[in-house]
Amino acid sequence: MKSLLSDRLENWLQRLELMQPDKIDLGLARIKQVAETLGIDQNDFRIITVAGTNGKGSTVAFADAILSDLGFSTGVYTSPHFIDFNERIVVNGDRVNDTLLCDAFDQIDSARGDTELTYFEFTTLAAISCFKTAAIDVAILEVGLGGRLDAVNAWDCDIACISSIAIDHVDWLGSDRETIGREKAGIARSGRPLICGDANPPASIKTVAAEVGAELLQRNTEFDLELLDENQWLYRDALFSAILPKPLIPGDWACENAAVSICAVGKFLNAAPAVESVEAALRQVSMTGRMQSIEHNNTHVILDVAHNGAAAAKLKNYLQVTPIAGVNRAVFGCMKDKDIGAIVSELAPVIDHWCIANIDYPRAMDGAEIEREVVKHSVAAVEVFGSVIQATTAAIAQSGSEDRIIVFGSFHVVGPALKTLNSSD
Repeated sequence: MKSLLSDRLENWLQRLELMQPDKIDLGLARIKQVAETLGIDQNDFRIITVAGTNGKGSTVAFADAILSDLGFSTGVYTSPHFIDFNERIVVNGDRVNDTLLCDAFDQIDSARGDTELTYFEFTTLAAISCFKTAAIDVAILEVGLGGRLDAVNAWDCDIACISSIAIDHVDWLGSDRETIGREKAGIARSGRPLICGDANPPASIKTVAAEVGAELLQRNTEFDLELLDENQWLYRDALFSAILPKPLIPGDWACENAAVSICAVGKFLNAAPAVESVEAALRQVSMTGRMQSIEHNNTHVILDVAHNGAAAAKLKNYLQVTPIAGVNRAVFGCMKDKDIGAIVSELAPVIDHWCIANIDYPRAMDGAEIEREVVKHSVAAVEVFGSVIQATTAAIAQSGSEDRIIVFGSFHVVGPALKTLNSSD
């Protein structure tokens, strides 16, 4: 039997769903107004804000782990969630409890009056409210989309980070890296660090930093990294230099994101972080749905939220350097606004069988459209299923010990697939 508290949260989440969770309405006026009414527009904790096309989640996770090991009380806000809403808001390593979350929702609803909020604005306000109640030292906020007009940018950050810049969300951010870079650099603040981890950043990053008077720290200039071998890499900046263990998260890109985090922590401390804390973070941080590996019924499964061409290229590289004897079977679906051609063309050379899922979400791309694109780029077998659960179940049934299942394309694919895998163990 469900508790009254779980019913209360479920009712709130149903109300949030009615606020059009798929609606993207960028702008800061609404959320700033409600934040001021709530008294959470200014807080005692410091803020690290992380933007980027890919790599935001791991950058946030590494920074949180290092700061936590150093003894700071942290709050982490990420999106979207995979299975439980509470995944989005984490205080000192624990998901926020239902009571604190529901109390925050009640207060926001009362304070907003007639102001309409999007799903993401409402949840962002809840995160900041929970962090204030918990009296944390530092909040690490992941940008939802872009940066300049994203809800988390309603709060001035002490340190701004950009993990990477690639083409994605063109309807809102623009169709070229220069325009997208300008939007992401919109989180920068005067006199405060702006850390960019992209190895080949668009010039707009430097332009925006100069316009607002931010302290720009760019990879290969103010900080850099070198991959030494399969076990070690070198990080160095003006404050900190060390040979470090490769992260627990697979893929060289994990080192790139960790480098941004290390630089950010150094600026946060205005001193070199303890090497032991950095090493602990690299050895401990694992992430749901980011090159996540699990074994299911003697079949290896990789879950990754790769949903644009750049992320698909990284996933392809990982599959190529970890070959298998059997079949690579994909469970895949994505949103309508994605460059489906770029994603499929990248992964077509390494996928032998596509299990395409129709996603139960308003912005999802129809499975038949995805199938047409796969057929353009691949001679692999293709099947279309009515749901992620059906596609995942079929992939499991068809795979053996020498095969590999790759679940990717969206949080709305990885989340239901992971739930299906967990329930069928």
